Amino acid sequence: MMFRRAAQALRVAVREQEFLSILSVGVGLVVSGTVAYALGEGWNVVDAVYFAVATLTTSSIADPDLELTTGWLKLFTVLYVVVGIGIVVEILRRLAAAAVIVHQREQAEKAARQADR
Repeated sequence: MMFRRAAQALRVAVREQEFLSILSVGVGLVVSGTVAYALGEGWNVVDAVYFAVATLTTSSIADPDLELTTGWLKLFTVLYVVVGIGIVVEILRRLAAAAVIVHQREQAEKAARQADR
């Protein structure tokens, strides 16, 4: 049921103005972080995408083997976090608003079914 609601919320959000643009920027951000970490630290793609997503979500799930050693990559990460957190929050805000709409629709349908009885 949770996955169904999440899928419905995503469908509602996609219809919203600019959501796909913001989502595309978020995906582009993960891709650019992955490329930067893979090339800058010589990590494989899995480690690089893991580090990029963990950094953007501020999850504090750190693999002790994944450590930034170059100064420019540390500066990149500062900018990556400052820009990326705002984008992630906006994506989540829009998805949450869509989830509220889905919930309201479900409640209205439930009330209409009960009224018909």
